[in-house]
Amino acid sequence: MHPNMKLSLLALLMASAQAQAAGFQLAEQSATGMGRAFAGEAAIADNASVLSRNAAAMTRFDRTAFSGGVIYIHPDVNIEGTTRVPTATGPMNLDAGAHDIAGDAWVPNAYLIVPLNEQWRLGLAATSYYGLGVQMPDSYNAGHFGNVSDIKTVDLGASLAYRINPIWSVGAGLSAIHGEGEVGGTFPSNNKIAKHLKGDGWALGWNLGTLLELSSSTRVGLSYRHDVNLTLSGDAVGTDLQGHTFTDTGSLDLPLPATAELALFHQLTPALALHSSINWTNWSKFVTLEAGLDHYGTMHIKDEHWQDSWRYALGLTYRLDSKWQLRSGIAYDRSPVTADRRTISIPDSDRIWYSAGVGYQLDKNLSLDLGLTLLDGKKVDVSETMQLKPGVPQTTSTFQGTSEGDAWLAGLQLNYLF
Repeated sequence: MHPNMKLSLLALLMASAQAQAAGFQLAEQSATGMGRAFAGEAAIADNASVLSRNAAAMTRFDRTAFSGGVIYIHPDVNIEGTTRVPTATGPMNLDAGAHDIAGDAWVPNAYLIVPLNEQWRLGLAATSYYGLGVQMPDSYNAGHFGNVSDIKTVDLGASLAYRINPIWSVGAGLSAIHGEGEVGGTFPSNNKIAKHLKGDGWALGWNLGTLLELSSSTRVGLSYRHDVNLTLSGDAVGTDLQGHTFTDTGSLDLPLPATAELALFHQLTPALALHSSINWTNWSKFVTLEAGLDHYGTMHIKDEHWQDSWRYALGLTYRLDSKWQLRSGIAYDRSPVTADRRTISIPDSDRIWYSAGVGYQLDKNLSLDLGLTLLDGKKVDVSETMQLKPGVPQTTSTFQGTSEGDAWLAGLQLNYLF
């Protein structure tokens, strides 16, 4: 594999830069859940969007239920720092600050639950669990560490749930996952394209869930989504060491990790409910990257050695009257990326969610949910080193700086019972 293509393929993985959950994971599958910081999602089952977290909870629906909506993500991610680059007259320090590098995004979703008989339920879902992108400014001095990177995924799922008895239900589902990715980088001296890769691909995943209805006021949900390797295949453009542009085709296996959620819901009073979740993501699966080009073979790219991440959420729901419902929640989301593994393209950090939401019952069948979240990311140090010509120490370039990112999330959702 050409050395410049190694950086390009690595940049495809580094696609999110302060994405809305740890690593490059998205947590935003419903506006209802966002209003309570997604606390208790695998157990609450107040509308069809529970399909995104626990298929077993479909057994709580005795009528056909539909939920659909969209979440708007407005991140504010800024890089401050200096890059040191080699030149013909010796190393030079250049400003490498970049502001507002993560673009806005819309994340739509749709869910349908159909009772088949007293025990069986069928569910269909369309949502996304991974994505977002980064765009550095034109003529960015540290563009050789990654100038543009973007990944989008769509998860199309079908699920079945079965009520074993009045207390215990189980569920399982299959997902067809489609991903698209595009990355690029530029040389620091002349802003010339060093590499560019664009590809897409499909993968198949599965999930399991169970729901225990311990009483009319208390429920416990447990769900698991299996890991998937999504292979993105497409076209590659690069520049060789002599400055000549070449084209090729290639692929990258993008690991989408396993996840699990343990959720608790308790109706404390007729008006007030408390709920909580603990989420686990198997980012330790992400150990190394290997990519392949059709004419350059397979080559080890980089050791990652991320850690498993945990998310803790606590929320409450308060019913004002028969029409209005208020929600709120707080969550702590731990990053899987250790300090020595951070990069400009994914300056991941721990973050805190502050969420609020409202639900309004338009009539006996139709309801509307709104959610708003402030995602507060920590300011972290970022340090990177690379050789523009691998094996040639004189071409070593470095970046030293900081990254800080926040985001506002706003969601709208309609729910209907047929």
